[in-house]
Amino acid sequence: MQQVAAVASGYVYYVSLKGVTGSGALNTAEVEAMLPRIRQHVHIPVGVGFGIRDAETARAIGKVADAVVIGSRLIQVIEVQPHERVVAAAMDFLRPVRAALDA
Repeated sequence: MQQVAAVASGYVYYVSLKGVTGSGALNTAEVEAMLPRIRQHVHIPVGVGFGIRDAETARAIGKVADAVVIGSRLIQVIEVQPHERVVAAAMDFLRPVRAALDA
C-alpha cells in the first residue's frame, strides 16, 4: 500500500473481491474493515469496485467508500438488450442504485 500511496493521484480503486469481476458475493463487512487500513497510507479518495451488483450493495459500500464502481453487472444488463433498448435498460438498472446512494 505504501508503494501505491507514493504514486497515486486522483483516487485509488480498491478491488474488493478476489477472482473474476462479476462473480462471487461481496462481503461488505470485509470492505468496511479494509478501508481504514487503506486510508492509513492513501490520502486521496478510495473507490470500491468488484462485486457491487445491486442497489443494496451499492448503498452499503457507499456508506464507507468515497466512490462506488459498478461495471460488469451493468454490462451484463445492457449486452442482452436490442440496440434501441440499451439506454433505457441502463437507466432502469441505475435508477434504484442512484436512489440507494442518495438515501
